[in-house]
Amino acid sequence: MNKFLIVVFFLLFNVFRGFGQLTPDILEAIDYTKIALPPLEELFENAKKSPGVEMYEAKMEAQESQLVSEKRSWLKYFRVGGWWQYGNMTMNTAFTNEYTPLFYQSSGVTQNMWFGNAGINVPLDDLFDRGNRVKRQKMERRFTELEMEKWLDEQKMRIVDSYVRVINSISVLQKKMEHLTIATARMEMVENEFTNGHALISDLNTAKKMEMEAYETYKSTESAITSEILNLEILSRTKIISK
Repeated sequence: MNKFLIVVFFLLFNVFRGFGQLTPDILEAIDYTKIALPPLEELFENAKKSPGVEMYEAKMEAQESQLVSEKRSWLKYFRVGGWWQYGNMTMNTAFTNEYTPLFYQSSGVTQNMWFGNAGINVPLDDLFDRGNRVKRQKMERRFTELEMEKWLDEQKMRIVDSYVRVINSISVLQKKMEHLTIATARMEMVENEFTNGHALISDLNTAKKMEMEAYETYKSTESAITSEILNLEILSRTKIISK
């Protein structure tokens, strides 16, 4: 009976292991330990291509255009108008009586006429406030420029924070891989001892639990690295693993 239970447990154990050997070999699709992150300066430079920067640049361009219009606003004080006319005026006449046969007469003249006028109207309050309006427009553009620089500095801080977390997580992942390798080796050793009758089922379960915990910890760290690298890609507008 005991031999039967041992055989049953051994068969069940191999069935469960058949669904997936929990070794680092299955994680070679992306070897995070060999990922080389781009230099921070490259990430900072690429971050300038983000939609946030484009938004600020578009806003500054609109403000610059408005500043140019404000500087030319003095032209509205002047009014210039006029009109010009050119054409031919023709008159046709017909005459007849009892002694004169019907005859036609046509006469015409070319006309060229033009008229022009100019005026000036300067509201004093508008004239004296013009300098302040130009100054305010310059300050608005400068404020937008400072907002963009502030946003870029904050973005650089987020990039550095994410960058450091990736590096630290990769270092931790290497340790987790070592633990998983040790747990897998111990599992195989206990399995052989169990097969030869030198280990109990409880020893097999303990070894299996340790291997599972090591694998879950490894995968958790790997998932955290994946998430952080993708976050870094978004922040820096740089392809790292999603090439």
